[in-house]
Parts: sequence; structure tokens; C-alpha cells
Amino acid sequence: MRVWFSLRRTWLSLELPILLAGAGLGLFSRNALILSVMLIPVFWLLHERKDRRTPLDVPVLIILLAFCISYWVSPLKDWTAEQIARALSGIGVCYALARQKEDLDLRLILYGIALLSVILAGVGLFTIQWVPSKIPMLNLLDWIGYLPQLGEKVHPNVFAGNLALLLPVSAAIFLWGKGRIHLLRAPVALLTGGLVLAVLALTLSRGALLAALTSLILLVILRWKLPALLGITVLGIIVWLIFPSMHSLIKPLYWFSSAEASLDLRQALWQRGLWLIEIFPLSGTGMGTYGLAVNHLFPMPSPLAPTSHAHNLFIQIALDTGIPGLLAWLTCLWQCIKCAWRAYRTPSTAPWWIRASGAAGLGAFWVLVFHGMTDAVTWGTRPALILWAIWGWMILVEKVRRVHQNRDDLNQTIFRKISTT
Repeated sequence: MRVWFSLRRTWLSLELPILLAGAGLGLFSRNALILSVMLIPVFWLLHERKDRRTPLDVPVLIILLAFCISYWVSPLKDWTAEQIARALSGIGVCYALARQKEDLDLRLILYGIALLSVILAGVGLFTIQWVPSKIPMLNLLDWIGYLPQLGEKVHPNVFAGNLALLLPVSAAIFLWGKGRIHLLRAPVALLTGGLVLAVLALTLSRGALLAALTSLILLVILRWKLPALLGITVLGIIVWLIFPSMHSLIKPLYWFSSAEASLDLRQALWQRGLWLIEIFPLSGTGMGTYGLAVNHLFPMPSPLAPTSHAHNLFIQIALDTGIPGLLAWLTCLWQCIKCAWRAYRTPSTAPWWIRASGAAGLGAFWVLVFHGMTDAVTWGTRPALILWAIWGWMILVEKVRRVHQNRDDLNQTIFRKISTT
């Protein structure tokens, strides 16, 4: 029996690194992806019953049922199966993070995610399929076209949308960090955030860059509340007043040169997505089959190029898993937002990294929703694993927050009893 408990404890300690490694290798190897998915129920059974429960259990179960229906109705079963396997791998990482012990130092995760964002930004320089013509006055290939390209190329919008989810982490470390060591920590956090923001700018992804910048504004408001809100409001009014005089200088840039055509394309895609949801409200069309369904049922007008997804996160999830799957996914998001909000609202007596983790989560969810209105790159893509990891991280943050809150409540109770006696 002791040998069994020792082996089980050893395996559970390896759960997170094994599933992370399997999910990471699964981005490039189908065998590694299948193996990581097969290990998920094994680790689930090794946990005690009380450790298996999370606030995401019921909605995730609905999502799993929606995956089964999606595979059943899909005309492209091989492609749908691969997309479902990617999502299952992300769910495994989510639960591996959520089931970590409450005594885990959240600073390790904060620093680890900040380091991961820099690594991803660096890898992106060699994997992004650069678009040279988005800004007529600037040819990116003249700047970074000399860099060697790896075999796997990623669309800049896909890369930017997922990388932007990680930017609030460096900002939260910079804004909420405390102690003498923060004199060293703050410049490093500023540097990592600056590198990520620079790569985001190079991708020329309007939606991701705007979502990332507004998430930084949100974090500043969360940190300094009313003074920051007033200052940003005044700055916004000033920019609004001087914008007409700057219009002639900004107009040649890509923001105005291609935004209208991009908006026309997205409106056509959104409309067709809504039509498909009306036809398949419960089952969806099957994961990854949006392009096929549109081409057969509602072909795009000739001036507009066809695309493989709906360019709206919420429409895309409803198309892939049906309306029940979308509602379950939104429930998961809402549960994680509540966890992040409670962590952010933790009293100042708690360690700073709890509030920083909550603020970073709120910033990431802002990026998710803001960018999700115009693109769907955080669902059904290879880097979509990042969102599932953030969800698991928020569940873990809530567990750690409760431990510190119970400890503070106990200390206050003991103090009252001593003071009354």
C-alpha cells in the first residue's frame, strides 16, 4: 500500500509537466497529441475524489458532449478529430493546473508565463508568415525579411491574438510587485512586456494590438482606480480633439487603407455564420467545417475571398459545438472571470502576487473578448492551448486565495479572543 501511495504521489507530481510537454509536442506531432490526450483520464483517476472537483466540471462535461456531436455530424471527420484532440489536450492542461496544491507559490507561475511570452515572441520572429503590404509606407520584409523561417508558418493574426493574452502578465508584475527585489523585478517585467508588444506591432494585427493596448489601460485603471480613470479620460478627450488635425498624417497608414475592406469581409462572414447557426442550432456544423459549409450553402460574393473561420469567436464556437457548447464555454469564461476578480479584490494583507494574478487574468479575458469580436484565433488553432492554461491558472489562483483568506480569518478570530480576554 505504501508503495502504491508513493507511486501515485510521484505520478501526480509529474502530471503538469507531462501534460504540458505532451500538449506542446502535440502542436507538431499527432502521435504526441494522441498520447497526451490518452494520459488525461489516467491522471484524473489517480486524484482523490475531492481533488477532482472544480467550478468548470459541469460546463466542460457539456463541451465534451458537444465534441461528440460535432464529430458525429462533421463531413470532415479526420480534421474534426484533430481539432477535438487539440481542445482535449488544452482541457487536460487546464485541469492539471487547477489541481495543483494550494501551497504552490503563484510567483513561479507569474514569472513562468512572463518568460513564456518572451520565448513565444522570439519564436514568432522565425515562424510568422509576414504580410508586407498591410502598411503601404512600410515593407516589413525590408526590416525582418532576412530572418530565417522555420518549416511551420503561423498566420500573424493567429499568433498575435494568442500572444496578446500573455501581455497583461508582465504588466501586472510591473504594477503590483512589492518589496526591495521589485527594483530588479520591475525593469525585467517592463522589458518582457515591451518585447511582446514590439512583436505584436510587427504582426500588424489591428484587433490584437488594439486589444493588448486597451488591456494595459484596464490594468492601469485597476491599479490606481479613480485617478487613473480621470487621467485616461482627459487624455482621451485631448486625443479626440486633435484627431482631425492628425487625420491627414495617419490616413496613408494601413489602419485606414485596408480596414474598410477587412470590415466588409468580416460582416459577410458573420452574417453567414449566423445563418448557419439558425440551420444547425444544437449540433453546429462540426469543428473546422465552417469554410466547407459556407461554400456549399452560402457562397461568398466574388470580390470577397473565402476563409476557413467566421472571424468572430462566439459565432465560431457556436458553429463548432452548437449553442449548448457556446453556453458551456461562456460559463467556463464567467467562472474564471469571477475567480480573477476575487483574487484582484484580495485585501492588501495577502501576498501581492495573488492580486497581480487576478489582475493579469482580468486583462487576458479583456483581450479575449475584445479581440474575439473580430477574430476567432483563440479557438480551434494550435496556440489556443494558451487560453485553457489561463483558465486552469485562474482556478488555482482561487484555491490559493481561499487558503490565505481562511488563514487571515483565523488570525483575526484568535486576535479578537485574545483582545477580549
